[in-house]
Amino acid sequence: MNRFQTLLGCSAFALLSSAHFATADVTPNDVWQDWRDHIQSIGYSLTAKESTSGNTLTVSDLRLDLAMDPDQGDMSVTLGSIGFAQNDDGSVTVLFPPVMPVSVSVSPATGQGEPVTMTLTINQSAQDMVVSGTPTNMTSSYSAGMVGLTLDQLTVGSETVGPENAKMAITMQDVQSRTDSKLASMRDYDQTATIGSATYEMRFKDPNEPAIATVQGTSANLGFKANGILPLALAQVSDTAGLLRAGMDVAGTVTAGNSTMTLNIEDPVSGDMAIAMAAESGTLAVETSADGFSYAGTREGMTVSVQPPQFPFLLSFAMDNAAFNLSAPVMRSDAPQNFALGLNLTDFTMSDLVWGMLNPQGTLPRDPATVALDMTGTATLLADYLDMQNADQMSDAMDVPAKPESVKLNSLIVDALGARLTGYGAATFDNSGTDTQDGTLKPTGAVDLKLVGGNTLINSLVEAGLLPDQMAMGARMVMGMFTIPGDGEDTLETKIEFTRSGAILANGQRIK
Repeated sequence: MNRFQTLLGCSAFALLSSAHFATADVTPNDVWQDWRDHIQSIGYSLTAKESTSGNTLTVSDLRLDLAMDPDQGDMSVTLGSIGFAQNDDGSVTVLFPPVMPVSVSVSPATGQGEPVTMTLTINQSAQDMVVSGTPTNMTSSYSAGMVGLTLDQLTVGSETVGPENAKMAITMQDVQSRTDSKLASMRDYDQTATIGSATYEMRFKDPNEPAIATVQGTSANLGFKANGILPLALAQVSDTAGLLRAGMDVAGTVTAGNSTMTLNIEDPVSGDMAIAMAAESGTLAVETSADGFSYAGTREGMTVSVQPPQFPFLLSFAMDNAAFNLSAPVMRSDAPQNFALGLNLTDFTMSDLVWGMLNPQGTLPRDPATVALDMTGTATLLADYLDMQNADQMSDAMDVPAKPESVKLNSLIVDALGARLTGYGAATFDNSGTDTQDGTLKPTGAVDLKLVGGNTLINSLVEAGLLPDQMAMGARMVMGMFTIPGDGEDTLETKIEFTRSGAILANGQRIK
């Protein structure tokens, strides 16, 4: 699946790339040569038949081959015909057929599985694509009333899987995109796209199992923005570490409006199950360069309902906001590099039916719950872990890929069931002895924690029958040992310190 996604992404980029309107002209040969050069520069070998009639260049029997690493196998893609027609104003119109067959074949390395072939169809209506500018500075503008992708046939080894066992259909309405591409020592591009609405349906079934899984979804007002620089030549598209060393620096953001997704599993043996999710909006941002990678995403106005197998009613949940962020270094360096981790789950609620099942007495507070974490730090990366050869070697040797240098807990908030836990702190690490004795890290620093409403929560859990009295007594003993009373009613505080000597203190009292 990763290979297929990589291939589709690279193919889509190659088929929709060009540059900015200018007074100079471009020819069909200029546009096709730019596409060809880019496809070949990222590791594909390309073959095609070219023919010219009047002012139109036609490229047919287009085939892309990608030789993966020896232990990953090969991949090939064949496409239909594409035309490039010269316009009187010096621009070029790209002519896609309304129906374009696509075949994708994956041949794994010997002993790694069976070959897979997928036959797909790309459908387009009211499409228009114009490329203008100069051979080194092009702009492509694309629009289509509808773009669809369907899976026609899937063959695994010698067995063909029919649509009753494997189905995929994706339809996008009102598609608009623009790509500016400039060539110098690197390829500099800027891309935007919008999709009015998108729907998808997928169906999966193991022919040897009775269960059938169906996924359906919709999204409205999709947007995409990307920019970056790409090397002009790379030996292999799967060599991410090589791309980064050569200067790749890319960033992209996807936005979406109202979205829905349903998952239905029909299982005559274990029982049927259904999951439905919806969100008012969402974003996903990705950035990758030699300085590191980062991911960040949000979902606003989420609702989730689950119908477990052989269960009498739906389990429903909602959340106002769900967000995450993650950033980390990717290239080896002798100097410490930054990393970050964040999570924010705001105003999580459960339906009265769920509460009634968990706490029919109604003794627990049903206020919306919130969990938030904000952590940053530095680490020294010992190897380029995106280099597959290094990753395999580290896995075999069980080596740690990085040394933590410092960590900072900027904020911790857990607000649920009437209790609120907050915290902050920081620590540095002495790595001078990590390769001696047991390699245990030696932190120096402190963490401050504050709990409001802890004893009240324990009493409520006991009253609800969710916490046995003996366990409640043990929890109170632990809190008494490691906390001190704080300001306010039912408030406990603690300061956990880590010293250079390896000792751990709780409010000044040594616990290790």
